[in-house]
Amino acid sequence: MIYKPFSTIKSEYPKFINTPIIFLEMDAQNMVFNNKSFDYVVGSLILSVVPDADKCFQEMVRVLNQSGKIIIFDKFTPKNKKLSLSKKIIRPFVRVLGTDIGLNFEELYLRNNNDLRVEKDKPVMMNGMYREIIISKIS
Repeated sequence: MIYKPFSTIKSEYPKFINTPIIFLEMDAQNMVFNNKSFDYVVGSLILSVVPDADKCFQEMVRVLNQSGKIIIFDKFTPKNKKLSLSKKIIRPFVRVLGTDIGLNFEELYLRNNNDLRVEKDKPVMMNGMYREIIISKIS
């Protein structure tokens, strides 16, 4: 499954006519899939843009099978750093535009840690603001 805004998906249909890819549009905070449906759940730049990152993260965990992995690429406050004063001031305005520059992964993870383990947490861009995170369920 590929999740993108529907207008973007329509323009990409022709590229995938003869492939097993199925395009679906749905709310990432309330997915229609059964529990434990996927071996891998990939969240690329989604948690920082959905209205409720906690619900979205919970849905990722819900649809992940017991031996699966969640792969996240997103922007978060850099690990072990507080949000700067300037970002605190502009955060509400930027949020109205559609993204949260102050989302803290560690807090999100702690609020929603239902037997999960972070296998990898690697800063990849902009002094750790963008991170690659791999999560698995603890058996």
